[in-house]
Amino acid sequence: MDLERMIVASKNLVRTGWMQKGIPPPIGETVADHSFEAAVIAYYLARKLGEKGINVNPDHAAVLALFHDAGESVLGDLPKWTTERINKKDAEKEAFDEFGFGKELFVEFKEQKTIESKIAKISDRLSTYLQSERYMKQGYEVKEIAESYLPEIENMISDYPITLIKDFIENVIRSKAFKE
Repeated sequence: MDLERMIVASKNLVRTGWMQKGIPPPIGETVADHSFEAAVIAYYLARKLGEKGINVNPDHAAVLALFHDAGESVLGDLPKWTTERINKKDAEKEAFDEFGFGKELFVEFKEQKTIESKIAKISDRLSTYLQSERYMKQGYEVKEIAESYLPEIENMISDYPITLIKDFIENVIRSKAFKE
């Protein structure tokens, strides 16, 4: 798969979880929408950690978040039921072989050994949580998705060094501005 096909597929692939909860495809968040938001959040969180004296590369955190779901442009956005029953990580690695680039970014994201990968992951979760809040505000029944992500986010912000920006992340969760 070439670069253009990967980008086009990501821009047109509506995230499955939203459709399963009744979000109409024309207003459904795409994989590209989600990855962009996660990347911007990752960049910002990494900068916040840098301000706290943590040696972190905001650009790298953003790139990890940007690529974390790129494999879905080959696989599709598999529903949670499926991902709990198959080895999605290996399938996604193979998807990156189709592109010929970016596999190392995906592996780093999945292994969670670097601060940048941890920031990218919490940014992924925050993006999904914030989108669920936006959909609830529009009257869609996605509370289950929001509630499933909060404990994971709370667990992530209790680990050092992410705990240094815990207050900021909690403010993002509570903020109405992010949910517009």
